[in-house]
Amino acid sequence: MPCPMLPSRSTLILAASACVGGCMMGPDAPKLATPDAGIAERESWMPSALTAEEAAAARAAADAQGAEELVAWWTRFNDSTLDRLIARADRSNADLGQALSRVRVAQAQMGVAEADLWPDIAGGATYDRIKQNFSQLAAQGVDTEPYSVWAYGLAMGSWEIDLWGRIRRMIEAANQDLRAGVDDLRSALVSVRAGVATTYVELRTLEARMKALDASVAAMQQTADLASQRFTAGTATQLEVNRTRANLEAEAAQLPGLRSSYAQALGQMAQLCGTTVDEVARELGPGAIPAAPVAIDAGIPAQLLERRPDLRAASERYSAAVSRIGAAEASKWPTLSLSGNFYISATDFSGLGDWANRAYSFGPSLTVPVFTAGRIDAQIASARAQAELAFNAWRSVLIRAVAEVDSSIAGTVLAAESRDRFDRALASAVDTERLGRMQYQNGTITLDHLLDLQDELYSVQDAEAQARGLAAQSAVALYRALGGGWQDVAPLQEDAMKDAAKATGSSPASAASRDPSAAKESR
Repeated sequence: MPCPMLPSRSTLILAASACVGGCMMGPDAPKLATPDAGIAERESWMPSALTAEEAAAARAAADAQGAEELVAWWTRFNDSTLDRLIARADRSNADLGQALSRVRVAQAQMGVAEADLWPDIAGGATYDRIKQNFSQLAAQGVDTEPYSVWAYGLAMGSWEIDLWGRIRRMIEAANQDLRAGVDDLRSALVSVRAGVATTYVELRTLEARMKALDASVAAMQQTADLASQRFTAGTATQLEVNRTRANLEAEAAQLPGLRSSYAQALGQMAQLCGTTVDEVARELGPGAIPAAPVAIDAGIPAQLLERRPDLRAASERYSAAVSRIGAAEASKWPTLSLSGNFYISATDFSGLGDWANRAYSFGPSLTVPVFTAGRIDAQIASARAQAELAFNAWRSVLIRAVAEVDSSIAGTVLAAESRDRFDRALASAVDTERLGRMQYQNGTITLDHLLDLQDELYSVQDAEAQARGLAAQSAVALYRALGGGWQDVAPLQEDAMKDAAKATGSSPASAASRDPSAAKESR
């Protein structure tokens, strides 16, 4: 049986070669680097909020600490409860699940874009029962009896030969959009992990403040009891008793506000961890404010462009916008496309195996834009404006990132200084209140003096707890500003599809983002 007259293999290879080797319209996206960032001349971070001595001391401490990996920065707080909460958020956080789903959408869109480079070939079969019009054909001696038509075959729709690179530019754009989606996932990891750590420190800080308040209320209760005893003995006045009771109630009245803040922080932690408040409360248990690391090596400014995933995502979106300029410019040029079909048709089912009943058609078509009322030029202008918008969006992210690192370094140094000063102030205030209580019992100072000392002690205790919390939260903010905390889940890969597959496959939230029951099972 003779071979069908289909396009030969060499014809298909030539066509594919034309797709791959044709012209590429439009500019190639430049790699955004440190000269564009305006930080190339900076060899180190020198926040203006710090004095030269403070900046030098911070650099010396960081140098003594040595270079560190930012992969699992939260482990430097040496708090197992924080480690468990971050692991729970990795599995169950809803924002991470959405980011994973967006990566899968971008993966699918990448496949759609690549498919446009190849022809669409469809197979099919038909059957028709036909009855001709008797009144028109009988007089001509044509047989008007009903008959059947059986057919099957292949059809290739219009296959655009990518002479000017329109399809390849769209594939480039889809590739870059996919990379941006993966970096969005990494950025979500950074945000969620930093959010869990910040909220955890807030919870522990509120616990410390409530503990200090309880101790202050207990001390004031003792003072009120002592004043009552002295009043009974005739050595104190009713005014002194009333004063101690008023101070006691005023101090205790602060507790509901702290408890309300604690409940809000618990709710925020439950949202970050994708679970209930009761689960978070059981997970917390007793604990203290985690101690901030002694020093954090911020590295050099140029490293920020590679380390911060939000910067890389903005850069990839700029590259995708530039690629779409070429796709728009290619629309100004002639379009060459191929189409064809091959089928076997017979009036009897048995004839479908007869090679003599074959039929086919195959050929090119060329279309040239003649009049589009300026639509193509407007599309090109729009694509260029989108690229300009994406570049300015990248600059905005960069400026914000540099400002965040500068302010976070200053905040970390100054918060640590404040914490150390309050530590010394607390030790002095505790001893002063102890001495004042002894003197009041011996009658050498007045009640007003003792109450002032107790107020000062609680103020220092409360401020010291807040200072320790602020020092820890400032360290978290610096780790977040430096872009740490994603490399363990979504390490960089050369190929975009491999990058996406690695990121989605290794993420603890991957199963939960597909099936909500998986998150419950993993717990």
